[in-house]
Amino acid sequence: MIKGLEVPVDLYRGLRDVYYPTPDRPDIIKAYPVRRRLPVRIFFPARYDVTSPALLPALFTIHGGGFTVGAPSEDDVWNRGFADSYSTIVIALNYSKAPWTPFPGPLLDVEALYHAVLNDESLPIDRMRTAIAGFDAGANLALGLSQLSSVKTGRDPNVHQHSLPYFAQPARSNPPPAAVISICGILDFTVPVSQKLKARPYKKELGGPRGWGQGLDWMGKLLPSSAWSYIPYGHDAADPLLSPAYAVRGELPPHVFVAAAELDCLAHESWKAASVWGGRPVPAQGDAVGRAERSLWRGCLEDADNTRFSWIEEMEMEDGGRGSTRWLLVPDVVHGFDSANWRNKYLWGDEEARMDAEMKTMAYQRELAEWLWGVVWR
Repeated sequence: MIKGLEVPVDLYRGLRDVYYPTPDRPDIIKAYPVRRRLPVRIFFPARYDVTSPALLPALFTIHGGGFTVGAPSEDDVWNRGFADSYSTIVIALNYSKAPWTPFPGPLLDVEALYHAVLNDESLPIDRMRTAIAGFDAGANLALGLSQLSSVKTGRDPNVHQHSLPYFAQPARSNPPPAAVISICGILDFTVPVSQKLKARPYKKELGGPRGWGQGLDWMGKLLPSSAWSYIPYGHDAADPLLSPAYAVRGELPPHVFVAAAELDCLAHESWKAASVWGGRPVPAQGDAVGRAERSLWRGCLEDADNTRFSWIEEMEMEDGGRGSTRWLLVPDVVHGFDSANWRNKYLWGDEEARMDAEMKTMAYQRELAEWLWGVVWR
């Protein structure tokens, strides 16, 4: 039934983009021949002069939705805010949804579109300064995408079509992404949902969705259907392309940023993966993320010296270059806190929680931008 509702919803979104564009709309919505039915959304910084020859660092984003629902437009507010605030071109990739397109179909979609965008010489992308970010299921795809050989070598496996065969473009090579960013990601399908629910704190004193108990964790209710829809029968759940928590550090880009929401049943697998990739002590499944008490500060992240919430490990990579792993746990927020659509739908009755989530979204965007500009792209 949910999949059947996607058709009118997608039609509505398309009409809205044309007739009632929002202030956060992208500058370009573009369909590439390699996946014509999956248009991408491109955001230039507000202060960027499109006639300028200057190139911009690029952040690719991949939306969430548990592999079954969602659209790139749902991240317009996040993408527009990041592009305008941090002088970055942001490209929102698209992908087919399960169960009609199970693994690895969505991963192949974002691979094809990633290369198509990089090969698009009409876009002012600094191809030496790129990064891939994803939310929820999109984080899973971002980490999977960064492991693919075509992305690591920069060799596009596709011949880009043209209406005149003579002008078809052969494969070309681009630099690999410098960083990958996981935000509230679905990273490990091997851990039962019941264990995930026990590995996060519950703070009833917060009230509203933030104060719901274990039986009301909405992500915990959705994860089984997402796994059933996305994973082919009999496939190894520990496949690093399916469960990126099992990826070897050397298979990922030099720089990795892992962010999680404290009141999210997915936070523990992000914490564990970041610890493995950063060479830090790995938490046991019974170790809950964060802390039992509510944060003392509203709208703010925790102090940088609190290693349960924030740390960075810089390292030397196998090729002799420099790399880093960054961990950030956002306190007192639930899954989807950084989505404007989610905040307006589920936190509308709790103004304090909505404002807290909005302020913490801007705060972690700032942390991400400082890491990108100060560590990754310096």
